[in-house]
Amino acid sequence: MAQNLLELVGSPEALAAGDGPLYQRLAAAVTAAVEEGRALPGMVLPPERALAEQMGVSRSTVVAAYDRLRDAGVVERRQGSGTRITARAAQRASNAREEELVEVMHRNVLFRGVIEGTEGRIDFLAAHHGATERFPAVMAAANEELASAALQHGYFPGGYPPLRRAIAEYLTAKGVPTAPGEVLVTNGAQQAISLAMAFLVQRGDAVAIENPSYPGVIDAAAGVGAQMVPIPVGADGARLGALADILATRSPRVVYLNPTFQNPTGCVMPDAARAEVARLVSRHQTVLIDDCAVVDLRTGAEPPPPIASHAPDAPILTVGSMSKLFWGGLRVGWVRAPAPLRARLTGFKAMLDLGSSVPSQVLATHLLADIDAIREERRAEAVAKFRLLDSLMSELLPSWSWSIPGGGLWVWARMPAGSARDLAAEAQRAGVAILPGPTSSCDLSFNNHIRLTIARTPEVLTEGIRRLASAWERYLPRAEGTGDALEVIV
Repeated sequence: MAQNLLELVGSPEALAAGDGPLYQRLAAAVTAAVEEGRALPGMVLPPERALAEQMGVSRSTVVAAYDRLRDAGVVERRQGSGTRITARAAQRASNAREEELVEVMHRNVLFRGVIEGTEGRIDFLAAHHGATERFPAVMAAANEELASAALQHGYFPGGYPPLRRAIAEYLTAKGVPTAPGEVLVTNGAQQAISLAMAFLVQRGDAVAIENPSYPGVIDAAAGVGAQMVPIPVGADGARLGALADILATRSPRVVYLNPTFQNPTGCVMPDAARAEVARLVSRHQTVLIDDCAVVDLRTGAEPPPPIASHAPDAPILTVGSMSKLFWGGLRVGWVRAPAPLRARLTGFKAMLDLGSSVPSQVLATHLLADIDAIREERRAEAVAKFRLLDSLMSELLPSWSWSIPGGGLWVWARMPAGSARDLAAEAQRAGVAILPGPTSSCDLSFNNHIRLTIARTPEVLTEGIRRLASAWERYLPRAEGTGDALEVIV
């Protein structure tokens, strides 16, 4: 059956508004549809005369466009069979997307550290706790339920029902009224973010992201070919004036915010600002990802409720994780969204993996029931480690600037001079892997900042900062001669 080409390339008015000859623009639009996976191999394009009438152009324009596509190997044309997308073109596009994704992951030292390991170096890259001390006892308690669950088919695309109920109750207690039908269980918060990007964003769409931000969201946006629009971050989180301007002028497909113990700055957005963000995304009907992965890792005052508490029915994806609080290897996260949007995301996820691991979800259900005690365990642990890190840096890196946040797993430290990327190379030689600021920036800025994590044992934390200080001492003569401008977050 012939594919309606206008579904792939847009309206004739949109094509007419571009630059260059119309036949070239038509051919380029079909090529883009193949590259983005919207035109599949074997698809039959409309006959020349029919397409010319449909678009209101001359038949010669369509002939020239089809000839250009044939010469480029995008289509094949056979008498009696029409014009078809070639398998070779689709495979070439698939290979290009795969190479692009590999390049994204190679560029991010955080993902490289997870995939390749850090070869015996002390790792300050990924921020994750070891398993909670309660893990063995909770695991034993979950065995009976797991044995019962094993009698079922085990396919739960939206998530294990008891876990979805537990997450709904957890979010409702946080101030976001939630029903189980508004919850989708994912393989950690990273899958939730990547799933949303892949489902909602087309190549070339604008995506607004805090700057600096979580490296994983930068990679997810880059992986789908988004145009990243940086939102400046201040002491109270994303700057609302800048966000309002971006929504009005760039019409981003998705906005990503991490308003609680922001990664990497550690700042917390006040409740009044969250209410304004909810109002803005409701007005523009822009999908917001509210990353709440570390909201339970507070060391000070209780943070405000998630942004969706101010607009439960708005297009807000509240993303959570059990990996940060309970154990990185658990790989259980979730998305809370209005039921229609959640249903669409569930269908998309089901095509990818048919649902997350049931044993992990059964264990997560039991851990969530013990969350209050585990929060206090992590809180005491984090307070001691933040104090240790502050003491070590005051002693060994006194010329640096930093502040201890009220929660989370990281400190955003500013060097007085030099390049964070160059220091990272020197630190690697000293046996410590650190995350330079540009990795946390969608425009590769903040090259005078380093993100350090507290999620290591006190002994490893101490030795890691000592090695970093040694690397800084060797690098300092070069740093003082660079004259790099300082970037300040205020």
